[in-house]
Amino acid sequence: MMEFGQPLALWAGLAIALPIIAHLAYQRIAHKVSFSSLRFLRSSSIPRTGRRKPSDWLLLLLRILLFVLLTLLLADPYWQEPDLDNPLPSGSSQSILVIDCSPSMAGWGAWDEMMEEIDLRLQNSVDEKFGLLAIQQGALTEWAVGSKKEDLQKAIEELTPQSSALGIQTLIDRSADLFSPQAGLKKVVIFSDFQKSSWQDIAGSLAEEGIEVELLPFGHGENLWSNRSFNRSIVDARVAPFGTEKVRVWTALRNWEDQRSDINVSIFAGGAVRQTIETSLPPLGSQQVQFILPAQDFAQATVSIEQPDAYTLDDNQSLWVLPPLPRSFGFWKNPNPKDSDSLEQQFLQAALESAGDGTWNRWQENKERANEVRMGITGPPLELLLVLGLSGWFEDEGLSIPLDSHLQGGGTVLITPPDDSFVAMNQILKESGMLSFTFGGINQTMPGIDPFRFEVLAENSELSRVFSGDSARDLYLSQIKQFITVKEGESLEVPLRDRSGKPLVLVRTLPSGGRLIFFTFRMFPQWTDLPLRNSFLPLLVELCALNQKQESIGWVHPFTGGRLDGSWGQTRGHSEPWAFSNG
Repeated sequence: MMEFGQPLALWAGLAIALPIIAHLAYQRIAHKVSFSSLRFLRSSSIPRTGRRKPSDWLLLLLRILLFVLLTLLLADPYWQEPDLDNPLPSGSSQSILVIDCSPSMAGWGAWDEMMEEIDLRLQNSVDEKFGLLAIQQGALTEWAVGSKKEDLQKAIEELTPQSSALGIQTLIDRSADLFSPQAGLKKVVIFSDFQKSSWQDIAGSLAEEGIEVELLPFGHGENLWSNRSFNRSIVDARVAPFGTEKVRVWTALRNWEDQRSDINVSIFAGGAVRQTIETSLPPLGSQQVQFILPAQDFAQATVSIEQPDAYTLDDNQSLWVLPPLPRSFGFWKNPNPKDSDSLEQQFLQAALESAGDGTWNRWQENKERANEVRMGITGPPLELLLVLGLSGWFEDEGLSIPLDSHLQGGGTVLITPPDDSFVAMNQILKESGMLSFTFGGINQTMPGIDPFRFEVLAENSELSRVFSGDSARDLYLSQIKQFITVKEGESLEVPLRDRSGKPLVLVRTLPSGGRLIFFTFRMFPQWTDLPLRNSFLPLLVELCALNQKQESIGWVHPFTGGRLDGSWGQTRGHSEPWAFSNG
């Protein structure tokens, strides 16, 4: 029988009315014929018609067929052969096999027990129809009720215990939708080891929908619903710098037995065991061990428990131990720089390089990459671009397009004003669409007038949380000797103002994640004393969002069962009495 993959697309068939309306609205235009005289022409009457009929029937038919074909293509028709071997008569008994593929099913013989039970159930059933639900490779695997037993058996044999971001709640929520309308007795059969940590928060309304639930526990031995024994696990492993030439691998261990357990824990790196530590785990308790490795000698390490137990999958964890690559920044400035440009660059470079810890969080100037961005060449990311003293040179080199491309790609740009040519700066920013503000002249400290200082930061701002306590006093005592007066436009943030409320910093955040920060003052003593104070470094870090964690291999934290590509899973190695809410 014919079925449609996208049945809602059949509504597009209403468009068939378009060629019909077009033909009805079409009017023939009479051609004018010139005569030298009308005296010999006899008048004739044109009969009136009460309705308009379409013309060119063949063309109209072809157009209608075209719209019919387009509608069918959008609806994705396909031919569904009736399943004569597995009919679903009205009132048939239907069961959904919900299989727990979490990593813990690999321990205590649970997986083999489950496979034997499923095989017996499929072989001994006669009139019962089955469907299947499981999670594999981070996605939902399902087979409709009434599928052939041979196909179900083959699909079940290909299942493996593995970690997944999808939880068991996904299986429960989906199970009720797999039954066919002809179902009489509807049953959900759950095959699991029923760890409390996996099932205690699961809720469902299967009983309200007339669905029977059958629970089949595995891996519990003769004492069903009891705590599991003979298992120790590595529940966490992290790496951190330890001085300048070493790294420290910190590991948390857990004993799931009610008696003390003595174990050996080793770290494997560079093809050999580098260190082994003996430790004693208290009953149902935790312990920590630490390893020290050279910082640059190894890229990956694996921490393992040497003594085998009933569940070996949680006895090791792998992690990267190399420090992350430094984050890069670069400068754009006048090809013929002034002293103010050089002074500002020297200070900003020193400030950024001191923003990290020199080992695991480093900032490094990348002149080559900054020049490539300037020429529009794609390449590795440049986390921060600093445009110093923006004026006519920026327009002469046509840098608006590469700067906009960098912002659209999610880059962060900091712009400072020039010593002069403010009109050119204002025109460049407006015409390029980078910033929308009204230029209002220059504010300068005059003799006998109080210097410009910062206003009290808003309590709900990020800067307020950073500048609290003594650092706030240091910030508010900073003196702005000269800055540009601007009136902010729409969609601009003003994270910093002077005491009279005039903006000192404008920020524009793009939908792509790009961030444009415009300082109305420069960073050298002739404009402000801020660079001479300790408050400037956290100010620069917060305004440019430099404190966000970097996604690099140095911070990768794999879990058991994960893959070394960023798709990590987490496992649990302990089972307690199962708790389930069916309402």
